[in-house]
Amino acid sequence: MQSPNHLISTRHRHHTDIQSRITMARIAVIATLFATLLLITAVSAIYDNSKQAKCRKQIKRLKLTHCEQYLIDREMVALLRRQLFMVNQEEEEEEEELKPCCDEMEKLGSKCRCMGLEQIVRQLRERGEMRGKEVEDMEDSARHLPSDCDLEPKTCKF
Repeated sequence: MQSPNHLISTRHRHHTDIQSRITMARIAVIATLFATLLLITAVSAIYDNSKQAKCRKQIKRLKLTHCEQYLIDREMVALLRRQLFMVNQEEEEEEEELKPCCDEMEKLGSKCRCMGLEQIVRQLRERGEMRGKEVEDMEDSARHLPSDCDLEPKTCKF
């Protein structure tokens, strides 16, 4: 017959073994969840990079010269109006200049429009063609350009 101490010791070892297995199972679940999260993050990054690469190709192919010129002209006209105190005066020419840009935006596609407009603004800033308030006003115009063209998304965030 086994002593009571031996039974207690056997039960304690058995209980400790169960606790160890539970702990190992928890670690395995956490490791699996972490690995899954890493995989999802990697796949998402690859997808985003692929989507951005497609947009860059479209932007490069279309060049968006009409939109760039429209934004420059619009800001220059706005600057002249401010200097001549003609702030509220609208030009019919503006709508004529907008159409070719809207055509470019439509060809570009909704998922790439904002990226294209952001690129135009960045390039103009880097070339030093616009500064300070001019850049801010042009960025604001560019953000709302899809709305002016009645396209989606209505506004861009950049």
